[in-house]
Amino acid sequence: MRALFISDLHLHERDVATHARFIAFMHGPARQASHLYVIGDLFHVWLGDRMLPSDDYALSVAAEFRAVNEAGVAIFIARGNRDFMLGQAFARACGATLLAEQTHVDLGSKRALLLHGDELCTDDVRYQRVRRVLRTTLFRVIGDALPVAWRYAIARKLRRESDAHKAVTAMRIMDANHAAIERTFERQGVTLMIHGHTHRPADHLSADGKRRIVLSDWQQAFGFLEWRDGDFHVNAWPTTQLGSASN
Repeated sequence: MRALFISDLHLHERDVATHARFIAFMHGPARQASHLYVIGDLFHVWLGDRMLPSDDYALSVAAEFRAVNEAGVAIFIARGNRDFMLGQAFARACGATLLAEQTHVDLGSKRALLLHGDELCTDDVRYQRVRRVLRTTLFRVIGDALPVAWRYAIARKLRRESDAHKAVTAMRIMDANHAAIERTFERQGVTLMIHGHTHRPADHLSADGKRRIVLSDWQQAFGFLEWRDGDFHVNAWPTTQLGSASN
């Protein structure tokens, strides 16, 4: 098994550098894998699957995934805080399986928990309150029925509020909470966790053997995570793929 794990690409058509990195990844490393896991925030914003037929950029992204899937790679996509409106229509267009909010995967003899990671940031009380509403099935159904203009207006409002909130909130508050991490380990019955969201790539190993790997966003030079030969490997981006990308 050769599995790749990525998150927080934040793709949008104006971010040319990140899109170029995405294309290079999909035409190279992704096709050499057996499994590809996208653990949230594939897009910088996603306004619902009903927008897909008229969104040329999203269709081009889906086509890249479809081509990799048709080359024999199993693809799995999870929702993040930026693209929580992703649904089955987009997953089908990609030839992918849409993951639950928290998913177990077997990696050899190991069982890993995959999650976007924003649910671990419990110190950010305001964000968690909004998250509980936005992540409901009811909100996705209602949101996907709204007129296009309303969706863009809501997205702009949420982005402005998010930017203002970040500007006055300490980074430690927006990071994963230790108690929430421990509860999740215990509740899910695993000792290995992989997530993104915080944009703080790291490999945390606790004294009691629990391992938490935090994936990088794609605007950093950290690279992507690979599972092969019974262990994890970080593959740094080639210098030629680095550029000025928006966050």
